[in-house]
Amino acid sequence: MTPTASLVGAFAYVSNFELAHEPLTYYGWEVISGEASIVTTPNYWGEPSLKSTAVNNVPQIDIVNPNLIVRGDQFLSFQVAIYYGSGGSGFFGLVNANYQPVAIVGVANGYVWAGPNLTDLKPVVSLSSLSNALYPPGWVFIMVNVYNASTPYNKTAGWVMQVFVDGTDQPPFEVGVPDAGNYYTAAIITENGTVYYTDIIVTSLEIPIYLQKYNNMEGYGQGSGLITTLLPPFYNLTALVLLRYWNTPQVGILSFQINAMNYYGTTRSTCVGFFQIGVDLDPNGTIAPWYVPGKNCIAHYYFNETTMNPAVLPGVPTPNNTLLKLMIYYNMSAKEIVFEIYDYNTSELWIHEIPYSGTPFYGTYTQLEFQYAYTKYPITDYIFNGTMFDIEVTFLNGTTATLPASYMIPFELSAPLTWDLTYYNANASGYNQFAK
Repeated sequence: MTPTASLVGAFAYVSNFELAHEPLTYYGWEVISGEASIVTTPNYWGEPSLKSTAVNNVPQIDIVNPNLIVRGDQFLSFQVAIYYGSGGSGFFGLVNANYQPVAIVGVANGYVWAGPNLTDLKPVVSLSSLSNALYPPGWVFIMVNVYNASTPYNKTAGWVMQVFVDGTDQPPFEVGVPDAGNYYTAAIITENGTVYYTDIIVTSLEIPIYLQKYNNMEGYGQGSGLITTLLPPFYNLTALVLLRYWNTPQVGILSFQINAMNYYGTTRSTCVGFFQIGVDLDPNGTIAPWYVPGKNCIAHYYFNETTMNPAVLPGVPTPNNTLLKLMIYYNMSAKEIVFEIYDYNTSELWIHEIPYSGTPFYGTYTQLEFQYAYTKYPITDYIFNGTMFDIEVTFLNGTTATLPASYMIPFELSAPLTWDLTYYNANASGYNQFAK
C-alpha cells in the first residue's frame, strides 16, 4: 500500500488535448527539442493526441510548464495513454531541472518499461499480452505512484515507483527511483520513431490504488487523485441524470455514481468515510440502484440488500429518457446518512438510511465505472447516452451551490465512443485543462 496522501502542496495537472486546433502552450506544454503537434489520428476513444517524432536519433522532448507543478511533495501520481501501434520508443514521467528522468515509464521494443532513468529500465509487461477489451487497439494506459517509502523505522527505503498497466485489479510492478525526490516537472521523451501521447495527469494525490477486480474508469470532480482543495463542509449532495438510452449485454458491468466523502475519506484513498449512490445500466432497459455505506467499497443493492454480491438479480425496468435524482444526505440531528434515488418516469423511490455521527462531507466527485475484470464482452458493446447535470451541495449554513468548473476536474478520461455522457465533455462542462 502507498502512504496516505496529504493536501499539503496539493496540485493537479490535466492534459488530454481535447481541442486539436489549440497550440501545445494552451495545454501547458513547452517544446525543448524537436517538434511536436496535436493530431486527431490516432485518437484515444476520440481524444486527440500529441504526436512526437525523434529525427536522426535526436530525442523529441516536451515538458510541462514547471509553474504548473508543485515541487517538494513526498508523493505523486501520474498517468498517460501511449499509442505503441506505430512502433516507436517513447516515455513519460518525472524529470529533474536538467530534464533528465528521475521516474519514467514508456514503450519500446514490444514492452512497457519503467525505471529511474532511460539507461536503467525494467520490463513491466509485453505489449502483445495486453487485452483490447478495455482500451483502444494500439494504446496502453499506464498509471503510476511515486513516493518516498522511508519511515522512522526504515530510513533507507528511499523512493519507490508503483506501475499499473491497463488496470488496477492486479498488484503493481515496483521499482526503486532513488532520485525521484529531485523532480522538477514532467516530460514526454520520444527516443526513436513516432509515438503518440494523451490522457495525461500529474498530481500530488493518489490516482491508482490496488483493489482486486476493480478498475476506475472516468470521473469528474476532485477525487481519485485530484482532491487539491477541500470544499466548505456540506451535508447534502444531489445530482440529476437523464438516461436517454442504453444497451448493455451484461448486468452489473457499466454504472454511474456520485460520491460524497467525509474529512477522513476526502484526505486519503480509502473506503472508510466514502459514500456512494449509483445505478447499474443493465440489459433490456433495466437499471439496478445501489449505495455504498462508507465502511467498504461494496455496492448494496436496494432490491436485494441481504447480499453483497453485485448484479445478483436483473434490474428494474424504466423507459428511455428517464430522469433520475440522486441524493446523499447527512441528517445530523437524526445521526444518519440517507441514500435516495427517485425515478421521475416511474415515480419509484429507493431510499435507505444508515447510522452515522462523523464529520460533514468535504469532497465529492462523479464516476462512470466499467467492471472490466468481470465483463464477457468488449467495452464497445456497452452503449450509453445520457446527461448528468445540476450537481449541487448544501453547506452547513443552508445555502446551496452548483459546483464550479474549476472544481470539476476530469480524471482517467478513458470512455469509448459508444458512451456519451454529456457532462464529461470539455466544451459542455468548461473545466480548466490544467489547474493548481
